Amino acid sequence: MNQSEREKAMTLLLHQKEYIIRFRFARSGSLRYIGHLDLMRTFERSMRRAELPLLHSQGYNPRPMLVFALPLGVGIATSDDYLDMALSEERDVKSTIDALVPMLPDGLSILDGWSVPETRVSIMAIVSAASYRLRAHGIADAVSKLYERDTVLVEKKSKGQIRTLDIRPLMLSIVADGSSDKDACTVLVCAGSHENVRPDLLLKALTTYVDYPLSDGSNCDVERTGLFAGEFPDLKRIREMS
Repeated sequence: MNQSEREKAMTLLLHQKEYIIRFRFARSGSLRYIGHLDLMRTFERSMRRAELPLLHSQGYNPRPMLVFALPLGVGIATSDDYLDMALSEERDVKSTIDALVPMLPDGLSILDGWSVPETRVSIMAIVSAASYRLRAHGIADAVSKLYERDTVLVEKKSKGQIRTLDIRPLMLSIVADGSSDKDACTVLVCAGSHENVRPDLLLKALTTYVDYPLSDGSNCDVERTGLFAGEFPDLKRIREMS
């Protein structure tokens, strides 16, 4: 059998049953500065060390079947994110978490986990909004001024192309962390595969439209505090959809 025949045979493998466990996880500390692919590799290595029976994709270059709800940008911490792991055999969720947690590096933690039916829609497809807590000097007033505008045009690079996007309709709400705290606020924005407002676009818009200091924006502490499904204002946290 030559190489092309082997590749074809691999794509014709019978479908394997998936046993999916959905993890809710957090990322903090220095680990926030790794990229999405490095985060995926970190989980892969930890799962292998825990000797979990990961299910792999079919094809010539099989990969562990891990699906993140929404990629995390470099420098962003999170307290409420989700990852689906497909296993080749059914396992108890608690014992799986107990095996995985000791293998994770500092700054990465599993908060919860549960089984998900194989027939469910991909977790990436159900995310429609995300909340971010921003902490920097005077950022609460700056974000409020931006929210009052009718349009907020920013340049966004996607798939090698740069396009102009009005992110104002995608800014859903703003919640101040406290009446006296002008240095922190939480923003709820559209997120997902169709419409996605990254925090860096928001911070860039602040310097463009409300004269927010670039140095303050560059040093802004960003934490993703929630992922949601549904249509605004009737949103539900991902945990509630499972």
